[in-house]
Amino acid sequence: MEPEATAQPAAKVPLVLDLDGTLLRTDLLHETFWAALGHDTAATLRVSIAHIGSPSRLKHELAAIATPCIDLLPLEERLLERVHTALGEGRPVHLVSGSAQGLVDAVAARLGLPGPHFGSDRETNLTGDAKAGFLAQRFGTGRYDYAGNSDTDMKAWEGAREIIAVAPSQRLRHRLERAGKPIDIIRQDWKFRALLQELRPSHWAKNALLFLPLLVAHDLDPGGLAQVALAALAFSLGASAIYILNDLLDLESDRRHPEKRNRPIASGLLPIQAATGASAVLVLLALIIALGVSPAVGALTLLYMIGSLTYSLMLKKRRWLDVLALALFFMLRVFTGAVAAGVPIPPILLALGFTVFLALACAKRLTALSRLGAKGPLPGRGYSPADLLNLERIAYGSIAMAALLFLFYASGPRAAELYANPVLLAFAVIPLVIWLLRIVRLGIEGREDYDTVAFVLHDRAGWAILLAGLVLIVLAI
Repeated sequence: MEPEATAQPAAKVPLVLDLDGTLLRTDLLHETFWAALGHDTAATLRVSIAHIGSPSRLKHELAAIATPCIDLLPLEERLLERVHTALGEGRPVHLVSGSAQGLVDAVAARLGLPGPHFGSDRETNLTGDAKAGFLAQRFGTGRYDYAGNSDTDMKAWEGAREIIAVAPSQRLRHRLERAGKPIDIIRQDWKFRALLQELRPSHWAKNALLFLPLLVAHDLDPGGLAQVALAALAFSLGASAIYILNDLLDLESDRRHPEKRNRPIASGLLPIQAATGASAVLVLLALIIALGVSPAVGALTLLYMIGSLTYSLMLKKRRWLDVLALALFFMLRVFTGAVAAGVPIPPILLALGFTVFLALACAKRLTALSRLGAKGPLPGRGYSPADLLNLERIAYGSIAMAALLFLFYASGPRAAELYANPVLLAFAVIPLVIWLLRIVRLGIEGREDYDTVAFVLHDRAGWAILLAGLVLIVLAI
């Protein structure tokens, strides 16, 4: 559409707003990329590679695969107040963005802005000089107020009557102040604690499982402990990298979730660009540290990250495969600990670990379904309330199998070598079973946190039960 120069009375100067990082606390191109990647991974990668040098075509091709849910995107509330004030004064409000026209129109529809509004088409990327030229022709130099957030908006600000800048860098702010125009700065700095929260350091507790083979073998050699500690650090960093990618792929379902919608990326506290960069750095650090332990540990760490990413892209949406994968990831930690320490671990204990972790994985899904009630399928997962009974059966069956495997181990030759009193060791199965039954029962009743690890770490009654089992094991030595 050809822009039309229009004259505006001084009292009716249009308010023109960019979208990405300005009216929206996110970026529509990045939102569309991650929505498309979760919908069709192969097509998204193919399109991204083919059009990497053509932003306008890339935006439209990605939008053809999938688009984010516009109604759930986080807004910059302070700028939205200015929009309402302008509308109340009878001033026109226009969205002018480099995002695809369809997405721009969808945001306008969400906010009830009459427009017209302008976005990119397949040939024109409405950013930088192209946007500044459009605004000058459409409204006239000095005949509009403009809200933007980055260096690419500089030309648009130069032609504006008033500058509205959302979270500009210090350098950009100095440039804007030298322009000699009225300026309004809206701060939107993301904090380091938002990134730290996204890393979920509390989940690093899972990687204590890497020390299990050393404890089972009664081998506390300092050299072995140091190697396992490094492997656990690599797994922790790699896990955090995948947590970030998982949240990027889960943006829509997280925003629909009563608690997960407050996560830093979903809420707009942590920019998608910053989160993506942090994930890449963490992957590299994890591999460097793991390879420092041994090539085998490096390979297992890479396997864990690839497996976790595959889980995020596909497996988590498939019921039963979902809980199976979660249990296997726990087992991979145990196996990696054995490789890092150079100690064997009996197959029966690997099987025991798998049944315990399968019960915990089922408890996680039972919690989510129970707290969801009868409101339909679990967002982002393949389960529905109809699966509650089968999840219970799998959980209770896993607990029964775990008890049998524990007793088989306690009565076997390996336990006789390591424990002076294997009979006392066998009694440790009682606290184990009680603890697992408690976790599953609380999950069925919806009394656990959505985050099972966070619940376990703060469950004093559960820790008391586990401590009783640990005391029995120590006394049996």
